[in-house]
Amino acid sequence: MKRVALYVRVSTAEQSIHGLSLETQQASLEEWAKREQAEIAGRYIDPGISARKKASKRPGLQRMLEDVRAGKIDLIVFTKLDRWFRNVGEYYKVQEVLEQYHVDWKTIYEDYDTSTAAGRLKINIMLSVAQDEADRTSERIKVVFDAKRERREPLTGNCPTGYRIEGRKLLKDEETREAVAAFFQKFLASGSVSEARALAWEEHRLRIEYQLASKMLGSPVYYGFYYGVPDMCPPYITKDEFEKIQALRKRTVRKAKDSRVYLFSGLTVCGACGCRMGGRTNKRGGTAFYNCPGRYIRRTCGSSVNLSERKIERYIMETIDGKLSQYKIDFSRLRSTTRGRNCQAEISAVKTKLSRLKDLYLNELLSLEEYRRDQEPLRARLAELAEEAGSMEAPDFGRAEALLSRGWQSACEGLSPLSRRDFWRILIKEIRIFPDRRIEYDLAL
Repeated sequence: MKRVALYVRVSTAEQSIHGLSLETQQASLEEWAKREQAEIAGRYIDPGISARKKASKRPGLQRMLEDVRAGKIDLIVFTKLDRWFRNVGEYYKVQEVLEQYHVDWKTIYEDYDTSTAAGRLKINIMLSVAQDEADRTSERIKVVFDAKRERREPLTGNCPTGYRIEGRKLLKDEETREAVAAFFQKFLASGSVSEARALAWEEHRLRIEYQLASKMLGSPVYYGFYYGVPDMCPPYITKDEFEKIQALRKRTVRKAKDSRVYLFSGLTVCGACGCRMGGRTNKRGGTAFYNCPGRYIRRTCGSSVNLSERKIERYIMETIDGKLSQYKIDFSRLRSTTRGRNCQAEISAVKTKLSRLKDLYLNELLSLEEYRRDQEPLRARLAELAEEAGSMEAPDFGRAEALLSRGWQSACEGLSPLSRRDFWRILIKEIRIFPDRRIEYDLAL
């Protein structure tokens, strides 16, 4: 009795098509093995995996090849050739292994034979045809998806948390919109994922697991950029706020072992080595200070400075009004030196050209090669214009001015430690402390 391996594969798109399901293929193969009185050495299944994928990315196939090398298999059977491969290069990589260990394969619904030259030629031709068909299908799908993007329609039925699909449009979900908005604003204020999650649950009863919270904070969909398209859906935050969130994630607040709130946790950086400085507490006086772990833990930094939190805060409070005024002066000078170009008008013109180009391709007036050739420089120009337009946008001075209104120092000193930390995280992007105890900082505008 020959020891046969039953191989079954479907891609996600094919699972709903009659006759291609995993169960149907497996039942047909088991029936064939019973009829041929063959011993089933194993069942190897690759669900939801395209035949174009590399062999190394197909777990069922890899497990089967391990058993081939172990001498457990004489013959591999599957229903049709397209269940095996649609990629000629990958087919021959696997075929080399099978030939090395004298293992043949067979389709039960088609007549293919690897033992003769004519049979191998036929297989090569059919695999090339299958690969070409898969390539054409892929290109058609890409064009359809491009058209959907143009119309601002979702590409799948999956919705990010806080959204729903209605009338082929992504809209905010009324049941969760307040919780999602509060989640983002709390993280912007505190830089703490745990505090943002806690607020969403305690005040709005929306449970956001930590992994999902991290994914949400890193997803541009929440400022409206989805599937590579701007304004794809109504935003919860602005693009500037999204970028601030990414900066905050790099300096995430970690809960101190002694539960003490360090006002500048995640903000302070060693001016000598660039390492993030940690907050510590003086055991005798109970005062908070910051030093470089590169010096005291890793022994790689030459800065031995220990600077108190009180001194850092006092310096910032004395200089931040002047710093904000200087920022405004510098931006005015920068803007006066730029040309008064209307980037948005040119962006619209380039988008119109891209849309017309796509129409020509869809109406078969352009070949795919011509479409790609003409599209590439337009895409590149669009990216350049978007970057130029972004550099001309004014920073958000209004929020900083509101926080630094008359009497702000007294109000700040009256805040709780947590609120005080949130206050500084809204205003400050980074604080650098140098070995000579000099302090520099950037505003989060």
